Amino acid sequence: MFEKYQPPRSYGSSGGALSLTGLESMSAAEKTARIIAVANDMAASIIYIAKQAEAGNLTNSQISPIYNFIDSILGLERSQTKSLMRELDKQGSRIALMEKQHSRDIEELTKCAMETITQMKLLPPTQKAEEEVSRRDGRWKLKEEEELVGDKEKAAGGAQELRRQAGNCKTLVGARRGRGEEFLPRHLEQSAAPEGKRQALGGRGRDGGTRSKYYSNQPHIFRLSVFCCACLSHHPSSSALLSQYSIRPTSMSSKGDFAAVRRDIAAQMKQPGYDDGSAGPVFVRLAWHSAGTYDIESDTGGSNGAGMRYEAEGGDPANAGLQHGRAFLEPIKAKHPWITYSDLWTLAGVVAIKEMGGPEISWLPGRTDFVDDSKVPPRGRLPDATKGSDHIRHIFYRMGFNDQEIVALSGAHNLGRTHMDRSGFEGPWVNNPTRFSNQYFRLLKKLEWKPRTLSNGTKQFNYVDEDVPEEEREEPLMMLPTDMALLSDPEFAMWVDKYAEDKELFFDHFSKAFHKLMELGIKRNAQGEVINTDNVRGGYVSAPKKSDRPTAPDQAPRAHL
Repeated sequence: MFEKYQPPRSYGSSGGALSLTGLESMSAAEKTARIIAVANDMAASIIYIAKQAEAGNLTNSQISPIYNFIDSILGLERSQTKSLMRELDKQGSRIALMEKQHSRDIEELTKCAMETITQMKLLPPTQKAEEEVSRRDGRWKLKEEEELVGDKEKAAGGAQELRRQAGNCKTLVGARRGRGEEFLPRHLEQSAAPEGKRQALGGRGRDGGTRSKYYSNQPHIFRLSVFCCACLSHHPSSSALLSQYSIRPTSMSSKGDFAAVRRDIAAQMKQPGYDDGSAGPVFVRLAWHSAGTYDIESDTGGSNGAGMRYEAEGGDPANAGLQHGRAFLEPIKAKHPWITYSDLWTLAGVVAIKEMGGPEISWLPGRTDFVDDSKVPPRGRLPDATKGSDHIRHIFYRMGFNDQEIVALSGAHNLGRTHMDRSGFEGPWVNNPTRFSNQYFRLLKKLEWKPRTLSNGTKQFNYVDEDVPEEEREEPLMMLPTDMALLSDPEFAMWVDKYAEDKELFFDHFSKAFHKLMELGIKRNAQGEVINTDNVRGGYVSAPKKSDRPTAPDQAPRAHL
């Protein structure tokens, strides 16, 4: 990856190293040329360091000075940007820069540059970066380039305006101009926010935030993006790090704008490299598992608190694989920091069901997030898919559901598939696992399901069309032992029959049952506000553990996917 790069020039030596001194005496064109040259040399420096790290010649402690280096560059960037802006103002170009038709494009490109800076600052040594990507995305395939580009025409217009204002400088911003994603950590949101919002975004420290305040008055950082984009575009892990959680570029929503969050959730569902090209089913499972821990007797668990941010719940083997759903939603949380994780996860399930052709489900906001794991419910409350009807009733009666609601909620198996490395089972329930319908019930009744023991010893049920030659058969459909229990139990089977025959009835009952599921553990006053907020806090709460390493499947109890 780095073979074509040579060690950069030694700064401060007598070999004619480039410098930013003397810019005041240069013309605008000379300043631009000098800045571009220095930026390229900086890029070569970072790439050379990365190459040495990849070869194992540097330790983590030796790499750490690069972070200080970037901070220094940011300081220089602010000073040089102000100088250039003064020059542009003398030429009358700043008026054009502030024109309404261009301001949005420039803001998006600035955010692109800052996001690139962020990724550069967080980038670990190459080997660890590759391991991180592999661990977090489950070896997903990289998205196709057209999925990553976004609105090319809009961004291209902004890039053209920047190049004109800087004296037709040929920057490398064009290489990233389509990346307008807004995945910014809190301390960098300051510099992207309008002046009136910076104080609201806040930060740590006596003066409203140390790093936030340092960056808060910086103008557009388009020249710094030259050097950062050049570095990241040649890093072997950078494309995955920059793109795996991409969303379409839009401005940050105002607090309480759930419509904007819904739109971003819908856009984020499309994941070509993930299961069947959609994150929708894992969003539904995430919402289900976040609420399905409720115990009506002790009044513990439920959808409040977002306990899966902590190892005690997120590391539960029954939640294996849900780290992917949480990771898919992280860019949305970063973009809309006012929404709580517990609201985001439950809303994602509701939106996904509707986007995949299911019913509209009533959803109410107001959930809050635990600040520690003291209220996280104990493990073992989620269904064990190897069991029968008695176990199913024990789990769902504990939450306050009846037989009709149990069967209706089981209809969520219209979506998604099982994975041997998560639950121990393998395959989808239906032919189209990203389309919500009553096909699950129709196939459960109609097809002949034969028991099959998988290579890991797990027993499931499969349908195989014997009339189709083996080499032409598609992936076999499957049912869990708990699915088959719905047929063998007379009370459950009655509702299976009704839902198989009447899609509208199923949709109506499912929407009501799922709304009830999302409200488990929530207490509201007459105004609909959540009142059980002990040990919780609104807004975003840093998760001390992401729980990206769930217990190995062979140690895990079998649970629904």
